[in-house]
Amino acid sequence: MTSIPSLSLTHKAILSLAIATVLIGFTMTPAQAAGNSQKEIAAAISGGGAALSQRKYDLTITSFDGTEIAVTVYQPTLTQGQPAPLLMYSHGWGGSRSTDLSETDSLTETARKAWESGYFVLTFDQRGFGDSGGQANSQDPDFEGRDVQALLDWAEASLAPHLAYLKGDPLVGGIGLSYGGGFQLVGSSIDTRFDALVPAMTWHDLPYSLSPERVPKTLWLSVLSSLARESQAPWITQAYAESLSGTASEEGARRLGRNGLGAYCKPRTDGLGVPKVDALFIQGVNDTLFNSNEAAWNYDCLRNAGNDAYLFVTTGGHILPAFQDGSDGGTLNYGGFFNDIQCGNTRYSIADLSYTFLDGKLRKLQRTIPIPRVCLTQERNQGVVSEDMPKGGMELHFASGDLLVGPPSVDVVLNLLRKLDPVDLSEVLSRLSANTASKLTQALIGLVTIGPEQVTALLTELVETQPPALLAELGTAPRFVPLYRASSDLILAGIPLADLNIAGEATLDPRVFVGLGVKRLGQLSPELLHDQILPMRGTGTRQTELIGASTQLHSGDEVGLMLYGFHPQYALGFSRLPSAVNLTGVVQLPLQ
Repeated sequence: MTSIPSLSLTHKAILSLAIATVLIGFTMTPAQAAGNSQKEIAAAISGGGAALSQRKYDLTITSFDGTEIAVTVYQPTLTQGQPAPLLMYSHGWGGSRSTDLSETDSLTETARKAWESGYFVLTFDQRGFGDSGGQANSQDPDFEGRDVQALLDWAEASLAPHLAYLKGDPLVGGIGLSYGGGFQLVGSSIDTRFDALVPAMTWHDLPYSLSPERVPKTLWLSVLSSLARESQAPWITQAYAESLSGTASEEGARRLGRNGLGAYCKPRTDGLGVPKVDALFIQGVNDTLFNSNEAAWNYDCLRNAGNDAYLFVTTGGHILPAFQDGSDGGTLNYGGFFNDIQCGNTRYSIADLSYTFLDGKLRKLQRTIPIPRVCLTQERNQGVVSEDMPKGGMELHFASGDLLVGPPSVDVVLNLLRKLDPVDLSEVLSRLSANTASKLTQALIGLVTIGPEQVTALLTELVETQPPALLAELGTAPRFVPLYRASSDLILAGIPLADLNIAGEATLDPRVFVGLGVKRLGQLSPELLHDQILPMRGTGTRQTELIGASTQLHSGDEVGLMLYGFHPQYALGFSRLPSAVNLTGVVQLPLQ
């Protein structure tokens, strides 16, 4: 992607610059064309034809392998000779495209504003979902990536001469949430036609997202599988089935590892690498599927490669139904965030923020956008502004003492069932095999005892047959290990770092689940901050990031580690044999 040099240069300067361009291959992307006047921008951007009236229409586009991809094209009102950039917008996992842009969420509002402001907008059902054919492969570059290329090819062929170009390259943006963020990052990694992206609540590395240290996020995997059981490719179904063993398969992790920006941020041998594209990342601090660390890795990857990137971390994200309370994040169903965000003294609408970024890149050709580089909000009314995602900080030593890890006792299951009313209990038992239902019924009234060796099989059947809302109640009490007590009002915002030693019996494959907790002044029990928990598997020393946080602290609040031997988010990811572990080391807290 290139732009013309400034028209105020003398002919001699223009000739010199042209020679330099040939000799050193210098080009300017839209993000590098700052300072151009409106007249110069108009001269740089080509395209335009006869006047057009606003309309929308549906069609299918045939992808590389014959799969039909369903799209809705939103044609803007254009005056004679006015070129229009293209904005591609798609949905989350298990969803479908917007066919009228009537939804009230922030990203649809952005797309609607773009259409009304002279952009072509193309919404599409991703492979396997909605009205499209095929099977979902979780943004495999060889499938979904090539679908995106086919859509871009169609746009260039069919929207001409009205499509906007810069030096022979179409001006293309992307927007979307979750799986709709994934298509942007994979698509731009294999196709250079993208110029600006707004990926919200999306991932960097799917193996980390779904099975960190190959410990499966059982509840999320159950939810995702249920949303796409008839739509996903067989290898994904197989990977989910294998995860029920408590360990993600190597083959599943290998395939998923190809499907995200993380695969292009590391050295490769195929000539591909970090895409040349600018991006505004929006992530939820409560997101237990794709946490804020992943957004920070995406941001760092693009920034370190010279792209213009921004990162906004706000309340909300993907939330587990009935397990997480979405009321503090403006969330509905499986995720979302409030429509505004506080950064320093300024409050932004996410829709306006997203449009400002896209329009700045695709029509104004701005090198940088006049918004904060990094912003982390706390409880809606406060936000920390920074040039980078804060990492580490105050060093605090700790020792956990011995902690029992392994499967929960059968009493945890029985106590959960005892809380149910008779109708709900009957429904739960009806989903189980006759043998298991009979055994549990007798155990509930004390006629039989279920031994510890039977707990793993029992939990596996519960995960396969019961809704996540029920499984979320399978909690066990954590060990709270104090780190720091606030003596004044502070903000904890950023990514904590940990230098740990885990002592235990390595042959037993111990797994401990680690999060940050806050015991508020006057409260008897600590809260697990943002419901975020991370498995640590095995023994020995390690240096690692804990999951990012953003919260206000008041004088007397105490921050500490929350250590679990079993946690329902990883309902089948526990150590199969009980044992004791002991954690010691240093945690760095990003206190502001």
